[in-house]
Amino acid sequence: MDVLRKSEGFLRAAARRPIREIRRIALDLKRLWRLWVTADTARYNKIFIAGCARSGTTLTQRLMGCFEDTFVHQAEAKYTQLDMLDRPEANLVVKRTERGHVHLAKLPSAVGLIYCVRHPFDVLTSSHPQSRAQRRFHVTPERWLAEYGALLRLRKAQSGRAITYVRYEDMIAQPDALQERIARAFDLKPRIRFSQDPSNPIRATSLRKWERNEEFRSYLRTLPPAFLARLKEFCDEFGYDMPDRANA
Repeated sequence: MDVLRKSEGFLRAAARRPIREIRRIALDLKRLWRLWVTADTARYNKIFIAGCARSGTTLTQRLMGCFEDTFVHQAEAKYTQLDMLDRPEANLVVKRTERGHVHLAKLPSAVGLIYCVRHPFDVLTSSHPQSRAQRRFHVTPERWLAEYGALLRLRKAQSGRAITYVRYEDMIAQPDALQERIARAFDLKPRIRFSQDPSNPIRATSLRKWERNEEFRSYLRTLPPAFLARLKEFCDEFGYDMPDRANA
């Protein structure tokens, strides 16, 4: 009986051994994969575009194609998409998703960041085809606060991070000067000037529409004081004027 029990125990141990071996091999392969991915992607210059909706993120994404040796991922994606791209170009560009601000503070240090800003009044009174059926203006105050809060969290978590800010207004007024600043920040070479890009959708008429539209001004007057105080913090930092509530 003892021999039988010992035999059964040996067989069970032998049966478990291949499973342990398979697990060990799987772990080894996983480690090798991580090493290979790290070595392969280190050669890329990875750039992530972030910022609140209607702040020029799409415009910046389009114009990044004006640089040499640069691949711009067309669909919005998480920053992890940069590690999944297998491209011959040396520079990879990805634009954030609608919920990208949630994870912005975890952006890896190896990924460069372009952060787009625009006067909050223009952002808050801008419409979008995707949301026009649901609401008059695309960006709600809650969305704007979430985006700004994400930027503040990123800067707190990564105090030494270099951030290349792109003001929408500067893109409209001096696109080529802004291109040069982006080129210096990420060691890029222009293929064509931003201003000469035939598909360039830069339009000066998109600036400060709220000053010329009574409907927009009426909406801005309804914004609560606490929210306007946050807008003023943003405007003070990025050089925007903040009209009085009564004259908004």
